[in-house]
Amino acid sequence: MTTFGWPTRLKYGVLAALAGWLAGFLVTFPFELALARRYVDGNLHQLPDSLAEGLVVWAAFSLFMAVSGFVPLMLPLVLLIAPAWIVRWRRILIPGAPLVAFVAIYKRMGLLHFHYFRHTKALRAFFVTAPNFFVLTFALMVVWVYVVLARRRLSALSATAPSPPEV
Repeated sequence: MTTFGWPTRLKYGVLAALAGWLAGFLVTFPFELALARRYVDGNLHQLPDSLAEGLVVWAAFSLFMAVSGFVPLMLPLVLLIAPAWIVRWRRILIPGAPLVAFVAIYKRMGLLHFHYFRHTKALRAFFVTAPNFFVLTFALMVVWVYVVLARRRLSALSATAPSPPEV
């Protein structure tokens, strides 16, 4: 089985993380627009300034979330697990990554208690937030982009590999 070295794995991991951050930032844009509209309170001439300030703050915060999630969780996996294995198990890893990220965050924060699930309005307000959508999109895109890049590289390596001698 052909594989590639850790510098290429690291490069693909960082590219996947950047793509995941950008996708998460774009998915959460409607949340930021709604927040900016709420802050201007009907003064629409203040909307561009409020939106620009909110997007800068959200970009910094979401980049922090992306780095704090990628470095301890995804980076060791990218460097230590063979890319062929990740490509082979992609049908489980791609949908599983957002689920694991979501459960890990809420378990760590202590927010997965039965108390929060009793009221549907509280449940909706609890789960439908910009950070939730960012984390789910980021985890999904990081794994998906890494699988696409690794699969393309592995297929190129196997196409250029010499064939075994015939007997």
